[in-house]
Amino acid sequence: MEIGSKILTGAAATVILALVGHVATGETFISGLEQQARTELAARGLDAATVSFGHAPLSRDAILDGELADASKLEALEVVMSIPGVSSASWKGEKAKESAESGDSSSAALTAADQEKIARCQSDVDQIIKVRKINFRSGSAYVSLESRQILDQLAKVLQACEGLSITVEGHTDDNGDSDVNRVMSQERADRIKAGLVERGIAETLITATGYGSERPRAKGSDAAADAQNRRIEFRIGGADDRAQNDAEAQQGG
Repeated sequence: MEIGSKILTGAAATVILALVGHVATGETFISGLEQQARTELAARGLDAATVSFGHAPLSRDAILDGELADASKLEALEVVMSIPGVSSASWKGEKAKESAESGDSSSAALTAADQEKIARCQSDVDQIIKVRKINFRSGSAYVSLESRQILDQLAKVLQACEGLSITVEGHTDDNGDSDVNRVMSQERADRIKAGLVERGIAETLITATGYGSERPRAKGSDAAADAQNRRIEFRIGGADDRAQNDAEAQQGG
C-alpha cells in the first residue's frame, strides 16, 4: 500500500512538473511576442500605442491601446499582425483582425514545445547579430568576409531550428530614391538567404524580403540613425508561417 502511494505521488509530481513547464515555456513565448511588438511599433514611430497579450490564460491575441489617428491605428495593426506567432490583433473595444493562420486549427495552436523552440532560436539569432552586425558596402549587395563569418555562426544556430520558418529582412536608410532602396534591400536579403542555403539551411523554409527604408528602427537621417536603419533582421516562426511570409514578401515586392 505504501509503495502504491509513493508511485501515485510520483506520478502526480510528474504531471505537475509537466504543467509548470508548459506554462513556463508558454509565458516565455508570449512575453517574447509582447517585447517584439513593442520594439516594432517604436521603430515605426508608433510608440504611443501599447500592446498586450493575455497571460491568464495565455493568448496570442494582441490588444492595442493608445491615442492615435485612424491611419496610424491601421498601420499599428499591420505591424503587430506581421509578427510570426500573433494570431489576431485589435484595438481595445474593437473587432479583432485575424491572421491567415487562424482559419486553420492545425496551425493556430502552437504547442508549448513549438513556442519554446521558436523563442530559443530567435534569442540565439538575436544574440549573434547584436554582437556582430551584417554590413554591406554603400550601394552594394556584396557580402563581405566578416559578414560571411557571421553567416557561419548563424547557420550553426539555425541547424537546431530545423522545421521552423526563417524570414530574412533587408532594410536601408532613407538616403536616395525609395524604389532603388527597396530593390537594393531585396538583393541584400536574397544574398543572405543564398548564403544560409549554401551552409545547409533548407531553402523551402527561408523567405527573403526587402523593405527599403519603409521600416526604420531609428528616427532621423543623421549618421547614427542611418547606421541603425541599414540592417538585416531575422524572424523565426512556426513552419506554417512560411506561406504567410511568402504572401507578405510578394506584397512588399
